[in-house]
Amino acid sequence: MGKGQVIFRIGDEVDAVYRVLEGEICLTRFSPEGTEIVLHRAREGDFLAEASLFATHYHCDAICSRSGRYLRLSADALRQLLANDADFALEWIATLSRSVRQQRAAQERLRLKSLRMRIIHYIEDRGEAGRVELDQPVNRWATELGASHEALYRTLAEMEREGLLLRQGQTLVLSRSS
Repeated sequence: MGKGQVIFRIGDEVDAVYRVLEGEICLTRFSPEGTEIVLHRAREGDFLAEASLFATHYHCDAICSRSGRYLRLSADALRQLLANDADFALEWIATLSRSVRQQRAAQERLRLKSLRMRIIHYIEDRGEAGRVELDQPVNRWATELGASHEALYRTLAEMEREGLLLRQGQTLVLSRSS
């Protein structure tokens, strides 16, 4: 898939669920004022359109935001597997449960007042032992944190100066005192 490729549009008939193998696909809608609203950034390993599996039409646009590859799963075949294969259905439920937990953590993070606390929350939630490897450019991560990239760079630099954070390329490590 190439950057900018449309996977489906709002109102298209639901015929598939997708899994991102490489790259990124954004699920978006537009506000009444015409502002694009990113509902979800599906990255490697993520499913998208699973919320539309039992709908007749897609509820948003899916557009490739970073070149890569995806797997297209027939909605009819997926519904048949869910109905007839208990092991598959349980694994599907577990996958959706992980996704719900990640979405709830992201909502919780956005409710935190300070960008510093959002950064710490992200590293603790998405990383391991106070260490996380970013899977996206910092300017895209800023959007996910509800901040401008300038504010994020400034806050990261402050945290580094204060000894709260160590940055090594795309790896962020919290010091024990944070």
